[in-house]
Amino acid sequence: MSEFFSFLKVFAICGTVFFVATTVLLSLPQSKLRSVGMEMSKWALVCGLLLMVPSPVDVLPDVVPGIGWLDDIGYILGAIGAAKGAMNERKRRTMWEEAEFEQSLAAKRGEASPSDSDDDDQKEAA
Repeated sequence: MSEFFSFLKVFAICGTVFFVATTVLLSLPQSKLRSVGMEMSKWALVCGLLLMVPSPVDVLPDVVPGIGWLDDIGYILGAIGAAKGAMNERKRRTMWEEAEFEQSLAAKRGEASPSDSDDDDQKEAA
């Protein structure tokens, strides 16, 4: 029994460390984990909202044909909005990765990137 509690203690400590590390990475604005996490959470929201449409648990019961479908329409509209947000998040992350790739190529070639030349201009002005 003591082996179980020692395992449980190690599991709780490792879980806490993982949770804190993930939370810190998600809070950083330019973190790739944040970008991927936001996209995945939006896709999870889409799936959850689409599962609510045929679900018998509703805000408005489906006994009255017209009024009972209003919440289902809201679920569908919410899923569409979340899907658009997830696609925009993916597009933003892809553009960011392409910009990083271009900067790394320019650095390998020994060229100055446009942001580097702006920094040089600001240093000369000062």
